[in-house]
Amino acid sequence: MSEKKAKSLTKILSAEEAFNQPLYRRLGFLNGVFIGLSLALGVWGMEAVSLADVPVLLQYPSLVLGALVLIGLNGFTGWLTSHYEGAGRVMLVWLVSAVLSSFVISYQPYYGRTLTIWLADLRFWGLPIFPFQVDRAIAPVLAGFFIILLFVILALLQNYRLEGVFREVGENGRLLAYAWFLLLLPFPFVAGAGFITRDVVGDPSADAIQLVHRAIQRGRAYEGDLFELGLKEGINYSAIQGVREQMSGDYTLAIGGIDSAAAMTFIVAHFNNGAWINCRILSESLSFCYDAAPPYTIGLTSLLTGESPPETCRGCLPQVSAQWQGWLRAKGDYFTAAPRIQRQAQWGGYVLMRIDAKDYALECWFNGISPVQLERCKEVEN
Repeated sequence: MSEKKAKSLTKILSAEEAFNQPLYRRLGFLNGVFIGLSLALGVWGMEAVSLADVPVLLQYPSLVLGALVLIGLNGFTGWLTSHYEGAGRVMLVWLVSAVLSSFVISYQPYYGRTLTIWLADLRFWGLPIFPFQVDRAIAPVLAGFFIILLFVILALLQNYRLEGVFREVGENGRLLAYAWFLLLLPFPFVAGAGFITRDVVGDPSADAIQLVHRAIQRGRAYEGDLFELGLKEGINYSAIQGVREQMSGDYTLAIGGIDSAAAMTFIVAHFNNGAWINCRILSESLSFCYDAAPPYTIGLTSLLTGESPPETCRGCLPQVSAQWQGWLRAKGDYFTAAPRIQRQAQWGGYVLMRIDAKDYALECWFNGISPVQLERCKEVEN
């Protein structure tokens, strides 16, 4: 059958006949996929582009996961609603999809990142790496107001649009130019609604990571006055003054913690020379960077030996219960020489440390950035 003849058949079918064709279901699914894709690009597209040259750990997998959920959810919604002739049911199902999409966007910075960390490092499975911090359950719905409004409008127009697309299908179901135009017409509007929703949700992590990356890149080897440079460029480069001698050119960045209520974000930098730096971003401004290691090294050594850390080492002792303090002190007898303490992994505020002696080893879990708390330890094989 020629393309011209196939196209003419789609044109002469009535609306009811077109609705009953399997092709109509496939077009409904494709419509939903494009809506989900445009929403994902609007929400996370700019973030993905902005972090392309930043050495950040596991940021992209959570974005991809969120995008796949949105595409799958809305693709299913498009397929399902292509079975309904009445605008009322179509609108109701798309309304549910809009609300669920708003929750996905709101949860991704927390549950999405946590899930990708669980899958990447099973030692952290089940730990609340990034707990959800929205105060009210209705907050994601309020943040997604423009998505909900736009999805309702698109639902009312769906059957009309799909019928138009159906009549612009060529041979073997190939979409012609005008069919693509009708399918992609909502793209910029949905992407815009996603961008606004992301802004309302207010995930500060991408901007915070870029800010720390720029401060390290620009300020690490700068030979002039960091304060004057900060006044000139609008970044508090003085925040790295006390730790820039520890910094090397190779490093990775990760989110240490997000405190939405205090408008505070912690970014962790691990350098290939062993340096371990925390940077605090307060209200979108770089506030302070400091050596993160002492509570996990000097403080842990003090808990094992029972000796107080140096007076100059403020904040070196982590918070610890009396039970674990006594347990560690009892194990200190195994470490006749200075214990060798190494960081095994860190995700969010959770840190896994290992303490080695000649024939004995411990692993200890810490949580929190400021303050640091020792949660538990256990004996492990050396």
